[in-house]
Amino acid sequence: MMSKLNIPELRFPEFSGEWEEKKLKEITTKIGSGKTPRGGSSVYKKEGIPFLRSQNVQFGALKLDDLVFIDDETDEGMKNSRSYFGDVLLNITGASIGRACMNTLKNTHSNLNQHVSIIRLDSQNSPYFIEQFLISTKGQRSIFRAQSGGSREGLNFAEIGKLKIKLPRIDEQEKIGSFFSKVDRLIELEEKKLELLEEQKKGYMQKIFSQELRFKDENGNDYPEWEERKLGELLGERVERSASGELLSVTISEGIKPFSQLDRKNNSSDNKDNYKKVCVGDIAYNSMRMWQGASGYSTYEGIVSPAYTVLYKKSEIDMEFMSYYFKTHQLVHTFKKFSQGLTSDTWNLKYPLLKTIPVYICSLNEQKKISAFFVKLDYRISQQRIKVNKLNFEKQGLLQRMFV
Repeated sequence: MMSKLNIPELRFPEFSGEWEEKKLKEITTKIGSGKTPRGGSSVYKKEGIPFLRSQNVQFGALKLDDLVFIDDETDEGMKNSRSYFGDVLLNITGASIGRACMNTLKNTHSNLNQHVSIIRLDSQNSPYFIEQFLISTKGQRSIFRAQSGGSREGLNFAEIGKLKIKLPRIDEQEKIGSFFSKVDRLIELEEKKLELLEEQKKGYMQKIFSQELRFKDENGNDYPEWEERKLGELLGERVERSASGELLSVTISEGIKPFSQLDRKNNSSDNKDNYKKVCVGDIAYNSMRMWQGASGYSTYEGIVSPAYTVLYKKSEIDMEFMSYYFKTHQLVHTFKKFSQGLTSDTWNLKYPLLKTIPVYICSLNEQKKISAFFVKLDYRISQQRIKVNKLNFEKQGLLQRMFV
């Protein structure tokens, strides 16, 4: 009943009355987009007028990590696509279609490429409110329905202008926009904590495995120096085949996970007679793309496709230590170097070649300290990621209930 009356399910107590449905073109002073400057990316500068592209427009945030610039002359030739603080930006083509945020650059105007649309509101409507509507489930559904022919190809200005939105008065819009601005700020802070933890891990990986940072034993004494060994002395290849068992996948970010826990398509073949068995404690890696870092320590029993090589412990080593070692920049670079030159189009690093690679290994006790350190750090990272995901989920619930 509430939606039929154009009243949101959740509302600030000082407001009442129905929201009014309007088309976006009725509340805007400009709907347009940019263009690719003559010369394309060759005209990009390291400083000048900010030039915003689709990768800068994220869901509810203007990301400036990959910001490029154009000079004044190029900008002058693209005056019609200038964007200012308070414009709502919407990606209108490609895989990122539907991402929207407000232009938060205050001290300068910016310019846009053709994949981003400018939505400039009149003075009676809040850009924060419109931004949040566009990224809400309701807004995303409206955008999807508006796309040309129901495809994912793109939006034109007429379709954007026809988007229907239910609106309260400006004071309620501003209150809702301010509320979600604070929610977004909280999420941003937690995302930065996650990024910091991930950067710390990268730093520790570099310093520990290059021996710049060393652990001490229980008495505060140095462990023995690292010794050179061949990987074939430490790791053997598991060659058992099995058509039954939980199907596992090896990814760069997740390591080894069952397909049921990954948001990805299962492209495995129906006939799994040549699939490889994986035991708890094994390391598996993609022997066709080793340099990308797709490897991991398995806490599962299961099977993997023939594209992977499965390794078991051959001598007294800590396999979790080895799994972290496999992901270091130093060793991935070595793997890449060894995998090249077999043929021009099939780089691979299968066990007969892997076992010849020399590595430096510390004592077993230091290995255990190193792996325990990274296991704890990974746990902190996973908990922080859960926190960020929970906040984003809660925000989506609020968007669903606070918009009509």
